Amino acid sequence: MPCPSQNTTDDGCNIQETIIQPLVSEHTLYWLRMILLGCICQPIALFGVTTNVINFLVYIKLGVKEPMNVSLIGLSISDFISCFSQVFFNLFLFPPFMELDLPFRPKGAHYLFAAWPHIVFVKVTTFTTAFITIERCLCVTYPLKVKQIITTKRVTCVIVFFFVLSCALAVPVYYVNYFDWVFSPERNRTLYTLMFREERAEVEGPLFFVIGIFFPTFAFVGMIVSTYILLYKLKQNAKWRQGVTGNSSADAKTEVSSKNQLSSRDAKVTKMVTMISALFLISFTPIMVSTYVMLFSAELKEGGARENLLHLIFYFNYLLETTNASLNIFIYYFMSSNYKKMFMSIFKMKTSKN
Repeated sequence: MPCPSQNTTDDGCNIQETIIQPLVSEHTLYWLRMILLGCICQPIALFGVTTNVINFLVYIKLGVKEPMNVSLIGLSISDFISCFSQVFFNLFLFPPFMELDLPFRPKGAHYLFAAWPHIVFVKVTTFTTAFITIERCLCVTYPLKVKQIITTKRVTCVIVFFFVLSCALAVPVYYVNYFDWVFSPERNRTLYTLMFREERAEVEGPLFFVIGIFFPTFAFVGMIVSTYILLYKLKQNAKWRQGVTGNSSADAKTEVSSKNQLSSRDAKVTKMVTMISALFLISFTPIMVSTYVMLFSAELKEGGARENLLHLIFYFNYLLETTNASLNIFIYYFMSSNYKKMFMSIFKMKTSKN
């Protein structure tokens, strides 16, 4: 609650000043950063680095003839880099690490060397996941037309474009933020410190809107609509198969020839893509909500009255993004027989005959 304090003017009148008490104190933020980043997010990020290397190797072994494999390779690369940069983000902001006698300021280093690389490649993941979901939605809705348009070469170009676009959007950040040697009185030494150019606010403000609001909103809405259609098609396909089972042999043959039904292979791919999209939507819904809250809140800004709360929201968002980037291996393994076989082959494992 706001805490009023009183000042008295020369004529004896009282003036009410509203002092906003921080919802999250420095002490609380210190321990939450220790727990969230060091104890929870760091193991997940390291797990994500490992699993995405595995995903990349498996899909490279499966080959790039299938457009879907190309998309999943791109997704593995972006998830790997986002998790890898998150490892350094967690390290730089881990309180015991920040207290070391280092030749640089970790709290500044995290911004350019960890936070922004993470943001960039989370955006690649967002674009790629939306593309995979929308592409699969079109494939099951207009199978004959779309499969002739979506080729391996074209999908490769689209995925590369996502990487280039996301990296290009971050270039202005590396112009208005830079590092230089600055003398630190408390350390009595010169430290490598993050510095800002005068036009930083003018550059990063619109960039936040484009990267944090505009593109993610379109991708998010596209995924919601496409996932709904995919779920509807899967439900429709399940009813059709039940109907075929109850029909006579002649009727079944007629039903099987229907162009509107999913083949067994297409149904499996569609289920897998639906799960990938669902995981993304579950993970990113709180992120999107908090982003819109930050957009319209004057207090949730750097230097604002709720700055500590802003940082805490960022930590939770990074945790959700890293979790999303780390869990796809389970979807691939349990929902793709080709992935599972190649995984077993790479690690020389034998499947149970039972």
